[in-house]
Amino acid sequence: MIARELIDLGGNRVQLAPWRTGSSVANLVPFPSTDRFDESAVRRTVAAVEARGYTGALTSALSFAQAAPFIAHGFVVHEELYLLERDLRGPAVVSDRNRTRRSRRGDWDSVLALDSLAFQPFWRFDRQALVDSTKATPRHRFHVTRQEPVAGYHVTGLAGRSGYLQRVAVHPDAQREGWGRSLVEDALLWLQRNNAATAFVNTQLTNVAAVRLYEASGFTIASERLLVLRHDLGNAVTLPLV
Repeated sequence: MIARELIDLGGNRVQLAPWRTGSSVANLVPFPSTDRFDESAVRRTVAAVEARGYTGALTSALSFAQAAPFIAHGFVVHEELYLLERDLRGPAVVSDRNRTRRSRRGDWDSVLALDSLAFQPFWRFDRQALVDSTKATPRHRFHVTRQEPVAGYHVTGLAGRSGYLQRVAVHPDAQREGWGRSLVEDALLWLQRNNAATAFVNTQLTNVAAVRLYEASGFTIASERLLVLRHDLGNAVTLPLV
């Protein structure tokens, strides 16, 4: 299996990589040339996954329209997610910038340790996933709390005038101390100062605490949810559970 590659499907592209380091399950990130892949592109994607020896595939979070051709080709819903959005064109976000700082390489072990405690196994980051989150958009901000040891972190991306809270995590022992709110505010202020018009974030339907945090920070739940899809390519494959 190739670690990571971008496959050209004749106008459409898909990023293909292991779901996590060493995994036999592929992670698919589609880049359709229009609003979604056609079924031919999905068929060629599945063929590429099989040719590289993967035993299953999981997509990134897709809209219903983007998911439709995958479902038509045998993918099933692995999990639904809330999509939340916030308009950044209003008054300046108030943020206490003394509560966060830029991450350093020495923080990574602490960041990954708290991430594994903050999320269920399916959603936990390994080191490569953390690297990928910082490269998902042309610009990003990776900040941690100033508290030692690190109590939480966020990775936020910017593409054009759209901002994306890629990851917000707080150590369970440091929750209800305002760190989540500080991290979100730091992300939003950075996006606003860099001319983003809208911020987006997604989270699990069961993550009530995260939804409350985002709503308290001015986000609203979009009418349409996102879908993570899976495709079992072999009878013996066991995909990671939520």
